Amino acid sequence: MPPRETIKKLIKDKTVTSHLRRRSGNKDAVRALQTILSELGFGNELNWQKYGADGDYGGSTSRAVREFAQRNNQRGDGEWVSPAIAKRLIARYDILDDLRHLNNAVEENKAERLYYRGSPHATAVVVLQTLLNELGFGAELNWIKYGADGQYGGGTTRALKAFARKEGVRSDGRKMTIELANRIRERLTGYYGDGLVEDVKPVKKSTQKLSIRAAVEGGRSRIYVSVAGNQVRLTRFKKGVYFYGRRKPIDYIHTNRSSLNDVGLTDSAINVMVAVSENEGNLDAVNTWDNSFMTFGMFQWTAGARNDPGELPALLQKIKDADQPVFQKYFGRHALDVIDANEISGFFTLDGQKLATSSQKERLRTYEWAYYFWLAGQDPLVQSIEIQHALSRIDTFYRAGGYRVKGLFIADLVTSEYGMGLLLDNHVNRPGYIKPCLEKAMDQTGLKSPQNWGTAAERRLINAYLKIRETHGRNPMTHAAKRAAVAKKYLDNGIISDERGSFQFNM
Repeated sequence: MPPRETIKKLIKDKTVTSHLRRRSGNKDAVRALQTILSELGFGNELNWQKYGADGDYGGSTSRAVREFAQRNNQRGDGEWVSPAIAKRLIARYDILDDLRHLNNAVEENKAERLYYRGSPHATAVVVLQTLLNELGFGAELNWIKYGADGQYGGGTTRALKAFARKEGVRSDGRKMTIELANRIRERLTGYYGDGLVEDVKPVKKSTQKLSIRAAVEGGRSRIYVSVAGNQVRLTRFKKGVYFYGRRKPIDYIHTNRSSLNDVGLTDSAINVMVAVSENEGNLDAVNTWDNSFMTFGMFQWTAGARNDPGELPALLQKIKDADQPVFQKYFGRHALDVIDANEISGFFTLDGQKLATSSQKERLRTYEWAYYFWLAGQDPLVQSIEIQHALSRIDTFYRAGGYRVKGLFIADLVTSEYGMGLLLDNHVNRPGYIKPCLEKAMDQTGLKSPQNWGTAAERRLINAYLKIRETHGRNPMTHAAKRAAVAKKYLDNGIISDERGSFQFNM
């Protein structure tokens, strides 16, 4: 029995979970599962080249099932296949040929000649209708009544127009464009494994004629993006890619301390940043795989989850204000701009369209944008703005009314470089925890009236705070003790001070 029919029968018989699970004795069913997962692009997870479809539901198959579930918004740890996962497997498998058809049409520059209202190319229209239905536009297609009938009429027009609107692209739905075809491929290939990169993943041509090459190295899917001698190797993960970066903040600070002084940063503030930076990201770090669409830089600023504003537009606004040509070089020339930005957050616009919703922000997940942000991270001016922007985070809580602790500003309680470094590190990781942790520390120590404190009193407060933050909240601060140990190392080495009043900052 073909693999698809084997899985379909298990679904019909309601025996999916009993046969598709770790250490299952039904080797034929497991082979069918492994074969389908491989065709869906999960060969790396299966270790396909070594094992193939061996009928053994072990660690490799578990990894492949878990990865498929994550990419398709299904619950599951991979130890067994739920009926919902099995149905989704079949649904993704059933449109593979349609995806390949669309891919070929785009690569051969035929999309606009095949997909238009009144097109006589019924097979091509069936492909478009099937993919639009898979993307959730069945109501516009009147799918229940007509299905994929091969007639590009009012229903298909409405469906393509609705898809374009969701993507923030202008279209009346009467004709497919290369941009819309690529958007369809991007949305759907995110549900498949990295093995489909060479098969159906779109490789778009940018104005800079970027070279984009896929490769599998060490079991990981890599994407090489290069132009004019600049190249970055990205790693595929879930919905996007990541690059940890190589430009360390501490290296920039050591080399450019005087220039940071020139823009108004005190030696005290710079020392705090030195202590904090080891716990944070690199200046050219980038990722596009998580629910914030685009993350960049040392403090992992993002475009904002869901419909929320993000901190990354605020960073770009500062770059734009500081040096318009630099902003234009990395962002403006590619039609990216900033709107509604303040000191903390804002939104992007792309091609004049505000990226305010999740579907609109998806446009930032491309390899091109990962490359452009990475390239910007190599620029000394951008690196300097990152350092300044990171330190400006202190303004958001040091004398902010929303962070008052028992009616007192944090600036009244913590005045040492060591204490400020710890709080800044906390704010990057769990900003909402600073106030309650300090309140608990005040209660534990019985400290009051900070105007009368000396260094010993502040040390007592900080020591209590450090223990509290290790376990505070439903999701405690990540690696709180290890992060604190980094700051302590710089204290012990004399880079920062725990003397009360040692922190000096131009607010």
